[in-house]
Amino acid sequence: MKSRIAIERCSVALAAALALGAGAVVAQDSDNTLGDPRTHAERGLQAAVDFPGYANLCDLNMTFRNVNRLVTDPPAVREPGAQARGNAGGRQRGGAASVPPPAQVFDNLFFVGSQSVSSWLLGTEDGYILIDAMNTDQEAQSIIEAGIVSLGLDPARIRYLLITHAHGDHFGGHNYISDAIAPRIVMSEDDWDLASRLAEHPRFGLPPAKDLSVNDGDQLTSGTTTLDIRVTPGHTPGTISPVFTVYDNGTPYRAMLWGGTGFNFGPNYEQMRAYAASANRMKQIAIEENVQVFISNHARRDGSLEKIGMLSGRGSGDPHPFVQGEELAGVFDVLEQCALAQAARIRNGDL
Repeated sequence: MKSRIAIERCSVALAAALALGAGAVVAQDSDNTLGDPRTHAERGLQAAVDFPGYANLCDLNMTFRNVNRLVTDPPAVREPGAQARGNAGGRQRGGAASVPPPAQVFDNLFFVGSQSVSSWLLGTEDGYILIDAMNTDQEAQSIIEAGIVSLGLDPARIRYLLITHAHGDHFGGHNYISDAIAPRIVMSEDDWDLASRLAEHPRFGLPPAKDLSVNDGDQLTSGTTTLDIRVTPGHTPGTISPVFTVYDNGTPYRAMLWGGTGFNFGPNYEQMRAYAASANRMKQIAIEENVQVFISNHARRDGSLEKIGMLSGRGSGDPHPFVQGEELAGVFDVLEQCALAQAARIRNGDL
């Protein structure tokens, strides 16, 4: 049942998205598959009623940031008196209140992140795969490693650190994890290339040196756990959105983690179209593989913390809050249509 809050949130978002007004001129475009931005935004926001964390992707007034500052770019300008937040001492926005307790979500899937950035541990004691390293080495130690230990698990059994994409809020803690645990570090070939050209960030530090490269269709196996690599260009050129099996008291469900959500790569028309195409493709894969669990690496997007809260009151025989039915496919409609809406804006020059 759709919640009243979700419906109200999406109604407000729809009004904001359509506020561009009828005065917007649609330029001639040889690609007839791309329509008016307001049409795509409306479709996306209608689908977002069930997925309110993604609704603002359809905001037709959004400013396109670009977080991919390369070595060749001019240094970032810092306000007078501002201090950089170094990697070793990085602090999670919002302080300690932003760090929820770690949680076992399925038999073989554990949340060890914050309210802002998620880190997921997949597997069993015969071998784990850690998905993303958060912002800083300090977070990797105090949130990821400490969370794993508090759950009674052994971080030394992590065989792979899978970094979903080459942005610092997902690779920032790699140095601590490498030094303390020494797993193989995994990214797609395209994102290893992007990482090699990124400038050092005052908060996240340098990206990891190239280790293990994977491509679409590859698999990672750690112990009895196997994860399927799906490369979904858009958020970055080689974002990984892995597909894997989770178990609820032994009952298996296929799960997918959307590896990169925001449109923070500048007003890049081709990249926005690639994002939409990736969402469309992953929808087909989700249908074919009967994916019933959808998560991301940002808890505010996928509502994972609210669902984890529901787990604590779950009774015997109650449905698992992370398991969905046919409605799950709608999240890909949100992602695709919002990306098409923004691509149409870029095409029209409505920036």
